[in-house]
Amino acid sequence: MTKMMEELQSLSRPELIQKWKKLFKTNSPQHARKDYLIKHIAWEMQAKEQGGLSAQSKKQLDKLADNLAKNNEITEKEIKSSCKQRSILEIKSGTKLIKEYKGEKHEVIALEKGFEYRGKQYRSLSAIANLITATQWNGKVFFGVKK
Repeated sequence: MTKMMEELQSLSRPELIQKWKKLFKTNSPQHARKDYLIKHIAWEMQAKEQGGLSAQSKKQLDKLADNLAKNNEITEKEIKSSCKQRSILEIKSGTKLIKEYKGEKHEVIALEKGFEYRGKQYRSLSAIANLITATQWNGKVFFGVKK
């Protein structure tokens, strides 16, 4: 158990309700059990510390909420389409990809447009993967950014 969770566990229900009010700027659910308060407070604290939901997740949730408000329901199809996981991870500029291949470590840095490998700029990860392996490779698969 994390230190934060241990600290929350040690608080009384009234203390958790006070923490809830301070954190969420609203009253806690009236009859919420202590474990419910702890889980939600912990999630919110982690979200504030680590950035919370991604922009894409927020957009998907907003779209579902709009559909719910308009139609008073959300179809199974809408839920499934908004919950589909992307098979390719998003690579942000500045991300360093490290791949060990045949005992040698290869480092690639994502740029705004393209990638840098050993001081040279390349348009794609595939070009770098092909250079490293001397065979045709999908760069995203080679570097592990495609699930």
